[in-house]
Amino acid sequence: MAQTVLITGGSSGIGLELSKLFAQDDYELIIVSKFEEELSSASTTLKELNPNVNLRLFKQDLTENGAAEMVYKYVQTQGITVDILVNNAGFGSYGYINETDMERESDMIRLNVLCVYQLTRLFLKDMVERDAGKILNLSSITAFQPTPFFSTYAATKAFVKNFSRAINYELKSKKSKVRVTVVCPTSTRTRFQQASNMAGMKLFDGWMAVDPELVARDAYAALKSEKDMVIPKRVFHYLNELTKRLPTNLLMRVSESQLK
Repeated sequence: MAQTVLITGGSSGIGLELSKLFAQDDYELIIVSKFEEELSSASTTLKELNPNVNLRLFKQDLTENGAAEMVYKYVQTQGITVDILVNNAGFGSYGYINETDMERESDMIRLNVLCVYQLTRLFLKDMVERDAGKILNLSSITAFQPTPFFSTYAATKAFVKNFSRAINYELKSKKSKVRVTVVCPTSTRTRFQQASNMAGMKLFDGWMAVDPELVARDAYAALKSEKDMVIPKRVFHYLNELTKRLPTNLLMRVSESQLK
């Protein structure tokens, strides 16, 4: 019997690339997004890739209050068992903290933190009861340090990283078969940069920038092998181990040089 994966933000960027990998392996997919045109386009792409794919599209703005409960309720009323949850949806906000739009950053916190927390809690309960299931949470390389001009976004991703790793440790300590994997990519060439008002920034054209296909491939492999955490592209894992030994102030200055 085919397993079912639910992917937030699965209609574009890294989410769409993950959707393709799951579709190729004959998973049943539930894709959640607030963009109707993207959902339609993703449906066409995935059905071209695998004409037999069992695909459900759920339009929902995940920044809205109660959005996670709406997604969970939809799955419950459809009688679907979600075997894999992918918390991929998210966006960033760039600029001096006193100059960024507070309501937009509040939406970002609701999406990047609260929605990830709530969806994880809701689906994890069922997975633990079945003693089966996996969760893949998308964080960022910014989660490892304070990041000037990206301060709130980096803080939200630090939550995702630490939350995911702590849960995975708890599950192992209880001898549960459920696993949580967190992915921490470097700057990725998606529409994220336009949505974050970062178009044209050298960060997305430099040697550390990666394509969404690479991130999805490494994330998919990490999920399958039940890794606790992965930084896509192996060289960046080693680089991160090196930078952890450097002073925080130096790391913030390096970040600033890339973000201005």
